[in-house]
Amino acid sequence: MAIKIQKWDPDRHCYEPHPYPSEWNVGFFSTDLDEFINCAQCGKKLPYGDAFTSRELYNGSGMFAMAICPKCHEAEWKREKERRKKR
Repeated sequence: MAIKIQKWDPDRHCYEPHPYPSEWNVGFFSTDLDEFINCAQCGKKLPYGDAFTSRELYNGSGMFAMAICPKCHEAEWKREKERRKKR
């Protein structure tokens, strides 16, 4: 079963759908840190234990952040930093 992913738009203060390929194994929780998942942002395969919590991508309820790779996590922080500078 595919997980519905929503992307938070901090400028408009709302969620937007974030589609991804059906073959990706995305998630927000796993008991197996060695399980390979895809980054919910770019699709890169990585062990769940090496993933970071997204600041932008959430499950369908908006309650849990999706797992993303370190590179995408860094990009999210850079976008956040730029938004804060503009305030």
